[in-house]
Formats: sequence, C-alpha cells, structure tokens
Amino acid sequence: MIIDIHVHAFPDKVASKAIETLENLYKVKAFSDGTITGLLKHMTGSGVDISVVLPVSTDPRQVVSINTWTSGLCKMIGEMLDDEDFVNSHNLDKIARRSFCPVVGFGTIHPDFVDYKGEIQRMKELGIKGVKFQPTFQKFYPHDDKMFPVYEELIKAGIMIIFHTGDEIQPAELIYSTPESLVRVLDVMKPVMGEYGYFVDSAEDSRTYKIIAAHMGGFRLWDRVEEYLIGREIFFGASFVFGHMDSDRAVDMMRSHGIHRILFGSDFPFSRQNVDLEYVLNSGLTDDEKKAVLSLNAVGLLNLA
Repeated sequence: MIIDIHVHAFPDKVASKAIETLENLYKVKAFSDGTITGLLKHMTGSGVDISVVLPVSTDPRQVVSINTWTSGLCKMIGEMLDDEDFVNSHNLDKIARRSFCPVVGFGTIHPDFVDYKGEIQRMKELGIKGVKFQPTFQKFYPHDDKMFPVYEELIKAGIMIIFHTGDEIQPAELIYSTPESLVRVLDVMKPVMGEYGYFVDSAEDSRTYKIIAAHMGGFRLWDRVEEYLIGREIFFGASFVFGHMDSDRAVDMMRSHGIHRILFGSDFPFSRQNVDLEYVLNSGLTDDEKKAVLSLNAVGLLNLA
C-alpha cells in the first residue's frame, strides 16, 4: 500500500476558482482540475492507494463547512464509485474494486476562529484524524502564543497536526513557518504531548510526536532544517522535495532524521504523484526504507492497520 500524506482537492463548486487562484499565485500549472474525481483519476494512474487531503481555511468563516466536507469524503466517494457509468467513464474500476476508502480527509482550524474548542470536539466526533495549518496563507507564526491553546485542544483530542514549513513555490516576501518556529512549538507543547500520549512509539529513542513538518522540515530552508530540526521528535513530510533538492541530500537527511519519521507526500496537484513516487523508488534508499517511507510510517500514524 502506498500512501501520499500531502494532496489538495476542493469541492466541485469551488475547485476551478481555487486552482486558478493558486496557479496565478504560484505561477505554475496544476496537474489536475482540483476535484476529488481528478484526484482519483490521477491516483489510478500513479499507483497511490490512499491520499490524505489537506484543506486550508483562509477565513474563519470557512472552517465549519470545510470540516463538514472533508469528513464526508469517504461517503461521497463511495456513492460515486457505486455508479457504474461514472466508474467506467472515468476509468476508476481499479479504485472501485478496493475494500477501503482511497482518501483520508484532514480538517482545518483558522487561527482567528473563536470557537476552536467546540470545533475541535466536533472534528473528533466526525472522525477527522488531523489538521493542516498553512501559516503563509493564514498569516500567523506557528510559535505565536495565541496558538498554544489551540494546539493543546488538538493534542487532547488526539488530532494530529501538519504544518506547511519553509518557503513557497514562488518565494514569499515573509516566511512565517521556519524550523526554529517549530522547535519552539515542540519545546512548549512537549509536556502536554507526553501527558496525553500524543506520539507514535513510546520507546524513548524513537518516540515521535504526531506533528508533521511538510516539505522535509522547511522548503528551501534545508540548511536550517539540518541545524535545528534533524533528529527532533517530529515527522517530516517528503512533499514537493524530490526534483527541488539534490536526491542524495534528501536521502541523507531522511536517514539522519530517522527513516521511521519520514512520510511520502507529493503536494498534488502541483506535483505529480507518479513522478515523486519514481524519485523515491529510484533513490538510494534500501527496500525496507522505501517501504517505511511509502507506507508503514503513515499506516502507523494514521492508524490504518
């Protein structure tokens, strides 16, 4: 089983506008139309079995509707795949034959969303496993004092956290989420994470908290990642990395950080799952290391076993 921990998709009614906005912002062309159907079609051709959909709220008013949508993705996809004409017209028979849902929908919390406690409880009841924060779009620093109570509620609820870390595809004027910022988050929240068992593997030397730093700890900030984050008790998402940094350096960073803390990701639709998968398969990682990165680490973190 191959799991992509980092993809983006949108409700059909807003997908076209969302993709247009992001293409203009990033000055790149997306590899899909941004819909769930487009994601499923790409997965069929790429060999990815499960994709984790990461939404982001850029306005507090979007939070509730986004979480409602992502929590219903498996039901929606199940209904789509029950339609034989739909399956045949989109060549989705391979996915339709599977006994498991091909997506995991994460949720969102905006830093200015007032009733975060109530919404986090609702997310827990809806079965949402994680929350994505995008500090550049949401205009906050991960180590802002106002965010620590939000993290504490997520930790208590057992909902994992993924941060966009580092620069953007088009270099940003201000980088909000840095390796140093995440170090501060880890240090402040460590007692709470320990108290609530917010980690994978309780062994002292391999304990990893349920926090993911996307883009190998910090897109284009990899010198600072090596200085501050390598070896810390946090997962790295290897998303939008291969093809943007030297492959040998990527492998060295994975091993230095700990292969058990690396998760395969693509950042689809702004990267292609099959291309990123080929990078991993053709890298210098051993077969056991590839299996851990592409599957086993995410299976354990997402509790999919």
